[in-house]
Formats: sequence, C-alpha cells, structure tokens
Amino acid sequence: MLQHRSMPYRRLALLALAAVMLVALMSACGKKEKETVIATYNNGGQVTDQDFEKYIAFQLLSGNNQIAMYASIPQIKEQLVKQYIVTKVLGEQISNEEKDKVKTEIKTFKENVEKARNTQPELKTQMKENNLTVDDMVNFYEETLKFQSYYSAKGDEFKGKVTDEEIKAEFDKAPSDFNVVTVRHILIGTSDPNTGEELKTEEEALKTANEVKAKLEAGGDWNALAKEYSTDTGSKDNGGLYEKQAAGGWVAEFKEAANTQPIGEIGEPVKTQFGYHVMKVESREEVTSVDKLSEESKDSIKMELSSTKLNEFIVSEQDKLGIVVTLPQEPSASPSASGSESPAESPSASGSESPAASPSASASAQ
Repeated sequence: MLQHRSMPYRRLALLALAAVMLVALMSACGKKEKETVIATYNNGGQVTDQDFEKYIAFQLLSGNNQIAMYASIPQIKEQLVKQYIVTKVLGEQISNEEKDKVKTEIKTFKENVEKARNTQPELKTQMKENNLTVDDMVNFYEETLKFQSYYSAKGDEFKGKVTDEEIKAEFDKAPSDFNVVTVRHILIGTSDPNTGEELKTEEEALKTANEVKAKLEAGGDWNALAKEYSTDTGSKDNGGLYEKQAAGGWVAEFKEAANTQPIGEIGEPVKTQFGYHVMKVESREEVTSVDKLSEESKDSIKMELSSTKLNEFIVSEQDKLGIVVTLPQEPSASPSASGSESPAESPSASGSESPAASPSASASAQ
C-alpha cells in the first residue's frame, strides 16, 4: 500500500515507560540559578530554558530517544521549541468532551509514574537529575494527548474534504504506482540499518546476489534461501514474499523492477539503498484508470492528500502565533547535520531493510 507521513507527535504509550527504565539517558543541563526566556508568543506566552530542558527530558523518559540528538543541533533546536509551543497552544482548542477523556487517561498515567518512580531507583534518579517532578511529567503528557486529539480531529476533517477530482489528479501523476504486485525478493544487504555497520561491500553483495540468483534458477527453494541469505527481516521468514502490494510503496529502483520485470522470471539483481535484491515478480495487476483503484488505494490517496493539507495548516497556525525564539549562541553544527524540520514533521529515522519507500512503513506494507 502507499506509505504516508506518520503523525509527527507520537503517542506516549504507558508501557514504554517501564521499558526505558533500563536505558541510560542523557541528563539535562541541571538546575540553573536563574531561568532564561528562550521564546515568546502571542498574548504574553513564553518558554524558558528550564521549561524546554524538562520537555526534552520528558520526551527521553517517554522513549523518544532521538530527540536529544536533534535538540543538540542548533539549526533544528529552534524548530523543536516552536513545535513545543504549537503543541501547547493548539491542544487547548479541543472540545470539553475531549478534555474530559484526556483527564481520565492522565489519571492512570500519573498513577503509573508514581508507582514506577517509587519502585525503580533509576527512574527516580533520572527525574531528579533532570529536575522533573511527577506533576511535570503529567503536564507534558496532558499537553501531548490534547494535541494528538486536536491533530486527529483536524486530520479527519481534511480527509473528509478530499474530492474525487483531487484523487484523480493524484492518480494521474503516476498511475503505475498503483499497480498491484506480488513479488519475492532476497535482499543481500550492504549495511546494518540500525548501526550503520558494513555487512558487505557492494562488490561482495553483488557477487552473493548473483550466486543466490543462480541457485534459484537451478531450482533452489525460496523459503530456504531467503532464510539463509536475506537481510530483510520483514520477509526472510516468508520466502521473501510481499503479496498484492501497491508498487508506489517501494523505493524507486525496486518499484521500477516490480512494474517492468517479466512475470515469473528471476531478474538481474536490483540495487537500492539497502543492497542488492534478487527479485521474481509473481503477478502484476496494472491499474490503468482511477476507476479501477481499490478502495484501499483511494483511501491511501485521501490520507496522503489530507496529510499534506494538515501539515500546511499546522505551519500556518504556527505562523499566526507570533513565535520569537531567542536561543543562546551555540557552536555551529557539523556539516552532516540535517536541515530544520517543520513543526508538522518531527525527526524520524528508519530501521528498515525492506524496499519500502517510507521509513514509517510497517513490514507488512513493504
């Protein structure tokens, strides 16, 4: 299926709290003699350095470990401050009914935090080092839940406004993306997606891919060879099979092969960012007009279009807040640092080795 932008502000699962007790986290800069205002916004709103440090610490304790890395990059830190303000302000716009639902949930959250702090010495230490109280944790969690409620409602609103004409226009941009393809592949990966450690050189991966191809052509079993050679955890235990997937969900090179490779033949190894894929297209249903789209594909297009509109809306709402960020001068980030993120798209990283086009894709959709 088509991949979509995931919601930028992740739901803080209660169960994640227990899991991160064992993780050694960065502590914030510690208590300061005097707070410094680092951002202001409409109607006298302000954020201090201690507010923001607590917010980052809360995110870490809630399992969002990447945020510390991004908060250390000056070019992105300003956007994170803006994101924090947007979360606080827009979340307050939800209905009283939704606020009551949030209150019910945060009551359980508070009980869990208190219990965990009293039974997990490491959490108690981490909270103390970061000057985080139980009430701080509850307040940040409440703000997050409120914004998620706001974001979800706005998403549904925009999705409901997507027209048939917009769906057709999106389909017409790349009809072949909606071809329904069943494919088997064995990925000879060149690097570990989680650590970046090299598994094979490109030459070694290509050599192994050709060896696997020869074994398959000689009658080798896909199930056995996928388990032995493939580094795609999403399919290696299933004979490398991805069944009836929309081609547009895969990275460009894999998608091209899925759409053009002769059905039933094992093609030449296909190189992608993940390594070399030995592929066999088992079936391909070409979708030649928008009328032939499945309901699932139409819904995917609606989700994609509404997500874009929603992100644009959030940015416009941010602009209305009159946010002025005045961070202390920091050393320039390294050349490898990524550019700033919009408040509608928080930083994320991919751990997938499959040919899925989007880092947020699940294994079943790759």
